[in-house]
Amino acid sequence: MTVRWRATAAALVCALHLAVFVPTIGDWSSILINDFAPQAQAIKGGDLPYRDQDIEYPPLSVPVLIAPIYLSDSTQGFVDGFMWEMLAFDLGIVVLIALGLPGDAKRVVSALGIYTAGVVILSGVVLSPSLIDAGPLALQRFDLVPALFVLAAVLARDRGRSAAWSGLLSIGAAIKAFPLFLYPALVRGERNVRRVIVAGAIPLLLCAAAVLVIGDEFGSAITYHTQRALQVESLAASPFEVAHVLGKSGIVTVTGHGGFEIHASDATAARWVSVALGAAGYLWLLVAGWRSKATNLQLVTALLTVMVVFAPVLSPQFSRFSAPKGMEPR
Repeated sequence: MTVRWRATAAALVCALHLAVFVPTIGDWSSILINDFAPQAQAIKGGDLPYRDQDIEYPPLSVPVLIAPIYLSDSTQGFVDGFMWEMLAFDLGIVVLIALGLPGDAKRVVSALGIYTAGVVILSGVVLSPSLIDAGPLALQRFDLVPALFVLAAVLARDRGRSAAWSGLLSIGAAIKAFPLFLYPALVRGERNVRRVIVAGAIPLLLCAAAVLVIGDEFGSAITYHTQRALQVESLAASPFEVAHVLGKSGIVTVTGHGGFEIHASDATAARWVSVALGAAGYLWLLVAGWRSKATNLQLVTALLTVMVVFAPVLSPQFSRFSAPKGMEPR
């Protein structure tokens, strides 16, 4: 398959994404207006990300979150800039798939089609918007940023670039932590483990040094996540939602920790059961993957699927359904 053919496919799919997403730029988003924009304005004004603004994400998320505020100080300007920023990463993923994915034309076209269908449907462009956003969630969160680095890391691993794949995965983990759990999958069969360790450590050490230099501390982000309750869109919350519909009392949904949480007598136990099942599924797949001939992309995808299914805390883009009647957030 020629480079010209791949470039043409990338251009056509990028044009489709632009046609779908550009009209949504600037749509209302609760998290951008009420959380990210005020945090970005405060950090630009001198606040520290963790000590003063309780940022819940790793250090490299901060430049991603605050970059739009340097283009416009207004809240709406930030919303517009953030969505354009995420659209750029979306197009980057399209280009990376089209130009970097090994295989024949059928595989590349299938991958582009699946990615496009997923990002459009899960963003609410086809289905109804979520409770807290009117526009596409893919452009109103920054999950596409670590996703781009994970994909780039997998493609670099396929080409035997030890330092490159580890560095890319480490950068992704410094934006959102989940790529760390993909190291055991990609280190399978790796011949230069020392280079992997060094390349992976560099971005994380630089982030830690930057936090210390500015006089901030990262501990608040860790405690923030350990204190989060079961969110309504997680799999473990489903029994509580069904029980509420069937008339069981004592089950309510409240807002907290940036999401909608289930408050019920057994919700904490359900949360830990979900974590345990997810850990068991992750380990089982990891062992099976090491013993199999599955490609790096297949193993990484399988592990991410288990993490998404059993995570007690999910971003709204993973669920397109409202809470059952009577369980609307308080």
